[in-house]
Amino acid sequence: MDDGLPSASRPPPPSVPAIEHKGVRYLQDIDGPAQARDQPCGYLLAYDVAAGKLLWQLKVYEVAIDPKLEHDVQEVYFTSMKLQPGGEQLLIENEVGRRYLVDLARRSVKPAP
Repeated sequence: MDDGLPSASRPPPPSVPAIEHKGVRYLQDIDGPAQARDQPCGYLLAYDVAAGKLLWQLKVYEVAIDPKLEHDVQEVYFTSMKLQPGGEQLLIENEVGRRYLVDLARRSVKPAP
């Protein structure tokens, strides 16, 4: 039924569970502008589990936002995040199917095959 009310232009970001490893919780940032980040998504956050304190943040991929277009339809969020064997890397996949390996010790990113 069309009630004449506007609808969301995109569904909410995918629910991607945080990963806890060696006392650190890794999660996707879905509130970039509110945290003064340069883009609304594409960041990985690392929190100390015991203290609840942000340890570091890493831009996993660039999201170019054209200010002339509706912002939310341009956002690209994580769809999955998996700790790789050995526990040294996270494999992150996003909504457009791109995959990235995050080296947790070096806090670096490279495209994944």
